[in-house]
This record gives sequence, C-alpha cells and structure tokens, in this order.
Amino acid sequence: MRYLPKLQQLKVFQQVIRAGSIRAAARAMNQTQPAVSRALRELEQTLETQLIIRGTHGMTLTPSGQAFAQRMQFILEELQRAVDEVQQIDAMSAGSVSVGFSSSMGMLLLPQLTEQFSEQFPQAKLRVEEGHLLTLLPALREGRLDMAIDIISPDVPLTGLASESLFITPICVIARRHHPLQRATNIAQLAKASWLLPDDDMGYYQKLSQSLLAIPSRTGQTVLHSNSLLFGLTLVLSADYLTLGTAAMFRLPLMQRMFCPLPIPHLPTVEYSLIYSQKTPLTLTARRFIELVRHRCQQLSGQNDDLL
Repeated sequence: MRYLPKLQQLKVFQQVIRAGSIRAAARAMNQTQPAVSRALRELEQTLETQLIIRGTHGMTLTPSGQAFAQRMQFILEELQRAVDEVQQIDAMSAGSVSVGFSSSMGMLLLPQLTEQFSEQFPQAKLRVEEGHLLTLLPALREGRLDMAIDIISPDVPLTGLASESLFITPICVIARRHHPLQRATNIAQLAKASWLLPDDDMGYYQKLSQSLLAIPSRTGQTVLHSNSLLFGLTLVLSADYLTLGTAAMFRLPLMQRMFCPLPIPHLPTVEYSLIYSQKTPLTLTARRFIELVRHRCQQLSGQNDDLL
C-alpha cells in the first residue's frame, strides 16, 4: 500500500456502516450515490482489499472490513479529540467530554456534576451514556467514551484500561417504605419475596444473587431480571418486589422518602471506580471533569452516617 486512505474516504465508510446501505449513507451525507460508491471503491483500492459485499438483501462487511472498521473508528474518535484539545488550548472552545455511568452512579453524581460543569465550563459539551459496565467497556476501548464510572469486580476484564477507586459502599436489599418485610434481619425471612435482580453475567450482584441469596433455587418465588434501575424501582414501589442496590443510593432524598434498605448485616461491599483508556491521553476538558468527579466522591465518602 503506497498511500494512506483519505479522511473523507474514512468518513464515507463510517457512514455506510452506520446507515446500512450506500443509498442511505448518500442521503445522510447529502451526496450522490455514485460519489459515495466511488469513495468506497477508492478506499478499497488504496487498502488493496474488499471491505463490503453488496447483495440483494443489503451489504455486509468482509472480515477485512470488520477489522478495518474497528480500528478506523478509534482513529476518527482520536482525531476528533486532538482537534478538540487544540481548540481548548487556543481558548477557541471549551471542548467536549463523553462519560459512561451506571444508573445508580448517574443518580448519585450527575445532578451536581452537570450543574458544576456547566457553571465552570459553559462552552463545553457533555455527553452522557447510561449502561452496564460490560456495555461501556467496548465504548471506552473504541474511543467513543472518555471515561466510565461503575462498580468493578475482579472478574471484569480491564485489558488496556486504567482504573481509579472512588469510594466503597455496602450492597443492600432495597424495599419500599412500609414493606411487610422491611424489618427483616436475615435472608431466610425473605424466602417468599418477589425479586428484581440485575441481569449480569458477572460481577458482585450476580454472585450475591446466586450464592448468598440463592434466590433462583427457592420455590414459590417470582424472580425477574433487568438492568433497568427505573423498572426495578417501579416494581419495588408498586408491586412489593425486593431488589439489590448500594447503600450509597440512599444519599438521595428521593430514595430516603420512598425506599428503605433492609437491616440485613454482613452483605458485601462494592467499589465504585473511574475507568479510562491507557492508550488515549485524556483531553483537558476530560481531566477537568474528573476533578469534579473526585471532589463529589470525596463528599460522598466523607458524609457521617452508616451508609458508606
């Protein structure tokens, strides 16, 4: 390969993948179909390989196309970061930052963080993605996120990523206020309860639900699985379900008014951590956002009660 691909060719290839067809990509980019097809053909000629197979039922990526698309996405994201950082340094723009949160951490941190961030950096753009850690890690590795904040357990793979502990909090069983079992002090008293459990393949919640609570093995219980915090709390509030969460969630006035942690002792603790790529330097705006995250987590850790 004598020459590197042109940036416009990469953008066309990216849009074709996103849109699912050359026609849709041309429409999204306000270009003609022949122009998009020509850019793709030139890219394939530069790389000396076929990237896309065009068929009557749509298009699919070849193995070479799949491999190139993954690395190309990282390159384009990193190039955008480089442009943002140059503009930040030149004071032309406050840049942008993309952050991934679990639902519980979003509830705990986002209201105050977004307010502080917009006050200190009014021109900056903040993009937030909610999801479970195992869905956020690929976005980190591909450069679509600057950082993620969630619980890390030993069986979660962090290859190529760095992590920083933010604070530690116990797991708790959550019920609505005035639930018939709100004074339960051991797992045996919950034998007939209905449960909404996190739908995780690994991590602390999965181990707790399978080993300590042994919920799926109990007869006569209703057990649903979901990673939607809103759905879970709705069932807890309206249908007397129990669920698992962290004691840190009860920092929120809404949680204190409507829910309660059951007084069951000796449940394990979990560690909320900040995760970011080891390969990609953080932008100035991302580093500023991390400073706010650290300060907020120090406040949470320093509050004087029994929840953390």
